[in-house]
Amino acid sequence: MNHTDSKYDNTPHDPAECQFCKRFHEFDLPEPLIAELLSSGVVLFAGAGISTEDKSVFPCTFYEEIRSELKVPETESLSFSGLMTKYCAQMNGRANLLRKIRERFEYTRSFPELYRIATRFHYELSTLFFIESIVTTNWDDYFERECGATAFVMPKDFAFWSLPGRKVFKLHGSITNLGSIVATSADYQQCYKRLQKGILGSSLKMMLATKTILYVGYSFRDEDFTRIHSMLRKDMGELMPRGFIVTLDRGDEQRYRELGLIPIFTDATNFISVIKQHFIEGKHMLPDEVFEEVSAELTIVRAAHHRLWDEFNIIDTPDILYAASYQDGLIHAFERMLGLHNSGYYSHIANITNAMLGYYELRKAKVQIRKYPDIAYIDGYTNGLLYLLHNHDIREMLPLYYIFGARQQPRSFDEFSHLLERAFTLHKSASRYARQMVQGRQCNKENVIHHPPFLALNIPK
Repeated sequence: MNHTDSKYDNTPHDPAECQFCKRFHEFDLPEPLIAELLSSGVVLFAGAGISTEDKSVFPCTFYEEIRSELKVPETESLSFSGLMTKYCAQMNGRANLLRKIRERFEYTRSFPELYRIATRFHYELSTLFFIESIVTTNWDDYFERECGATAFVMPKDFAFWSLPGRKVFKLHGSITNLGSIVATSADYQQCYKRLQKGILGSSLKMMLATKTILYVGYSFRDEDFTRIHSMLRKDMGELMPRGFIVTLDRGDEQRYRELGLIPIFTDATNFISVIKQHFIEGKHMLPDEVFEEVSAELTIVRAAHHRLWDEFNIIDTPDILYAASYQDGLIHAFERMLGLHNSGYYSHIANITNAMLGYYELRKAKVQIRKYPDIAYIDGYTNGLLYLLHNHDIREMLPLYYIFGARQQPRSFDEFSHLLERAFTLHKSASRYARQMVQGRQCNKENVIHHPPFLALNIPK
């Protein structure tokens, strides 16, 4: 039975038969690794096993496909790079190899089921905000697509390494830049020469100097793994950081330990899921399901926004300006959360609370100068942030409308309509401001006033 992932497929299944659930072995969370993750002190090294080369995606690996096409006998032992070199020699050059590689990724993209399976690890990882630095030998662009990572492929890219945000260091090039792909023996030789002596290698070793390595998607027999780990141990010596490897290869436990790695025996996606649950229970991050509620609530807020302008006009009821600004704030908050969802930014509770503190300070400044539309907008935006932190029952009480001076902001349209009749008595100053603004703009009944997502040059996130 092929159970893709509960995030994508809620079809009931038998865990005993599911090809993924069979790999979800129980394990103890290493406390040192947890501590390093919380301080963003972990560098993730990702291999082919968490991408298209997982046997659950294709019936055979790319290596096996090329070996079969070349009719290389099983008795002939060839490394991955050696086989790719042989293919180039027998199949009219490198261009045909690159075409084969691109076709494999295009085939995966053309079938959503295959793409979901190939990116199940990336999807799970995406909201784990604490993973900021990724190193991969994979050619795919899944970390960029699914995790919002900025790719660093060529030496000149590293001029921008200090920029904030999640980054992926692509040791063997990228499918988005075919000329950068490392596949043949000559490619490998040049690649590891650059890593030992060039800016790429210096950047990698500097990044690792104070970090912990977490390998996923590699096996002990993986050429990429053995080369990378051997090179790092040789070049970094005593500075070599502590390392962990998530693997299903129990038979190689002793050899991993001899390499200075602590093995964790489970499926890589399951490992990330368990780590996230640990952080959710520790109140460090939010469950992914919260963002499904955000998406549903955004639809409701947009409908309320349309109804506001359908039922009222700005000339006869200038005070709807504040409800509109408030709704704009809510909509922008929700849209930004969903837009940055795969970065993990809004899954991290500390980021949300810090953003709220910034908006509270900005609101105080707006109150002092009586910039009422901005105050309403900020209240909408901060209510959007608060929405993430509350439980489901409180989320269902989120106000959809806004009246200055109301003791409790309304969720229903009828309640809002009733309060709107008393807007002037509830807050005379705000009501006068709205009238003056409408008159100053020479609005007509068809005008819809929109608050853009800007408040000040130093606007908090």
